[in-house]
Amino acid sequence: MRRIHIGYAFASLLPILAIPVDGSAQSAGGAAEPSPASSAEWGAGIGILAVILLLIIAIGVAVKLYDVKRKRTEVNAGLQSLLSEALMLEPSFGGLPVTAFVSQSVWPRSPVVIDVRGSVPTSELRDAAMRLVEREASHRRPGARIEDRLLVDPQIVQERAPSSMR
Repeated sequence: MRRIHIGYAFASLLPILAIPVDGSAQSAGGAAEPSPASSAEWGAGIGILAVILLLIIAIGVAVKLYDVKRKRTEVNAGLQSLLSEALMLEPSFGGLPVTAFVSQSVWPRSPVVIDVRGSVPTSELRDAAMRLVEREASHRRPGARIEDRLLVDPQIVQERAPSSMR
């Protein structure tokens, strides 16, 4: 399949837009003598051409920004999936409501922010969860900023014990 560059298509249309149309040539009357184009007609043609080019450039920039955002979202979703899987496969966190949320700003050099949220029964499990997330995140995104939003709730042990006996 041959790629068609949109710039080449518009370049072929530019001469048509740049030449002003003579009003007398469109009249159905007799043989009118063509008058030379005034500078106002040329100025209007160039103005229209400039507006069209600015619109094309604005559309191109918008498409590029959307594509960059989409790619970042895909990469961040992959990292979030990796972290969720690591937390789920760790036996000490089985059944605990611990999740990692990955976000990143639109700016090009902004760091990835990983929020680790949930509840754990002890501070040791909290530290283990943070170490696990830091270890997994450092493999994929070394400059990631990890925020600890885990809550230590000793009552989770009492709620978790009856469900593990089933």
